[in-house]
Amino acid sequence: MMIVFTKQETDEDSALLVEFDLVLDEDERMIVARSFSNLDWENEYEQDLVFKDCMIADSDFSGANMDGLRLENCRILNCDFSGSSIKNGIFEESTFYDKKSQKGCDFQTADLRHTEFQHCNISTSNFYRSELFGITINECQAQGCNFELADFVNVVSKSVLFSSAKLTKSNFKYADFEGVYLEKCDLSESILVAAVLTRANLEGANLTNSVFSPSRYDGLSLFKADLRNAEISGVDIRLLDFTGVEIFEWQMVELMEGLGFVIYPNQ
Repeated sequence: MMIVFTKQETDEDSALLVEFDLVLDEDERMIVARSFSNLDWENEYEQDLVFKDCMIADSDFSGANMDGLRLENCRILNCDFSGSSIKNGIFEESTFYDKKSQKGCDFQTADLRHTEFQHCNISTSNFYRSELFGITINECQAQGCNFELADFVNVVSKSVLFSSAKLTKSNFKYADFEGVYLEKCDLSESILVAAVLTRANLEGANLTNSVFSPSRYDGLSLFKADLRNAEISGVDIRLLDFTGVEIFEWQMVELMEGLGFVIYPNQ
């Protein structure tokens, strides 16, 4: 691998040399323990790259093809991935959230089909209108993420479509899921406190053991959703169709109390 440095300086937070240019040999796809800033990879074609223990900040990957990208224990701060292709990516133990600026990364309209986020912090990242069919977000911090109109659907024909996503054991507090189609998807053990679910389709979705307390849910469809053992609060059941929704008996008490009923135990 050949790395060309156009400028170098020390990054105090990472204690690594900050590099401002990166040229890769075709035979070498792994970059370990390096720190980059202001990379300009707009519309570049670099597939199957692996970054381990790296920091990448303030860089432009918009429109790039980075399918198969793998990040392990990396910090990706204030980076632009809008319109990029990162299909089949694997991101583990990495953060995409900059505590100083309180901003995540921009994945707007990106193609992230079959990509995995495992044990990551993607808080406040923007996934507006991105392609997310088959995505996994597991045990992640995803507070304030924007998934508005993101596409979790594979269209087989005009009359046949299905969605696929695994959004499990993650904190989606304040996240925006407006207009998404997540029918029969797995959201078990996730936190949906103050989440926006306006016009979202969660029909048949697995919401078991979740914390289900959306801030906005007009037009939400929950037909046959599985909410067993979920903590349901702040939801007016008169405004939603709960046909076929699965819950445990003890959850009914909480829902009825939310309507103003005073529930007494059986004598």
